Formats: sequence, structure tokens, C-alpha cells
Amino acid sequence: MKILVFSDSHGAMGKMVEAMEHERPHHVFFLGDHYRDGIELSQLYPDIPMDIVRGNCDWGKGPDLRVVELEGVRFLLTHGHLQYVKSGLDELLQEAKNRQVQVACFGHTHLAKVVYRDGIYLMNPGSVGGCHAREGYGVIEALGGSVNLLLK
Repeated sequence: MKILVFSDSHGAMGKMVEAMEHERPHHVFFLGDHYRDGIELSQLYPDIPMDIVRGNCDWGKGPDLRVVELEGVRFLLTHGHLQYVKSGLDELLQEAKNRQVQVACFGHTHLAKVVYRDGIYLMNPGSVGGCHAREGYGVIEALGGSVNLLLK
């Protein structure tokens, strides 16, 4: 299963559509900062399941955190501001441990990275909209309880 991971779109719908057309995912995670972009993307691709969380720039209804299980892998989805990821990854890692996930996906910093700590992958896909950093997104290949994480 191919999962696309977007964060911090800040209105860059064209970049997400381009990635969707290029990658042809089975599932999408949208990690906030411009929640409405995630909603709009889900309307453009109604046949592709999407899990969407709010970021620090988002208001109104919608979850701040989700736990999703796909292909035998548990994922934590959060924007990261509530776990203070700009100050380090310790709180995010603890949240991931508490939720018993194998992968924690977060955004907020706009800096793409994948870290493996204490048996848990921490993935920030970067900002699909660029926004003071190189634009990019993440790809997760999940199958039978194992994952491969890529930054694009």
C-alpha cells in the first residue's frame, strides 16, 4: 500500500495534485496547516481514503491527532505543535509510545526528516507548499506490518 504524507500546504493545492497524479497513492495522510486544503484534496479524489488532522494555523472542527492502522502498522498523525516538535522530538516520541504506534507522522517545522528512535519511526514530510523550506512530501510503503519511508 502506498501512502502519501502531506503537511503545511498553506494553500499549495497544485503541488499536492501534482504529487497525487505522479504517485497514485492508495491512501493519504494530511497533517495540517491548511486543514481546508486536505478537505479540498479529499473532494478532488473521493475514491482515495484520507486521514486529516488540524495544525496550529487551523480553526474549527477536526481532530488534532489520529491513530490509524493500515497493513498491520499503527500510525500516529499529528501536526506536532501540541508536542512542541520545534523544541525536540521527545514529547512526540512519548505520545507515540503511549499510543503504541510504529510510525509517528508530524509537520509544523517544515523540515523534512525521518528519525528512528526506540523502535519508532518519526516522519516529517516537510512542507508541500515550500514555505521557507524546500517543498516536499513523504511516501510510505506499508505491507504486512513493515514500512519503507521515503522523502520526496
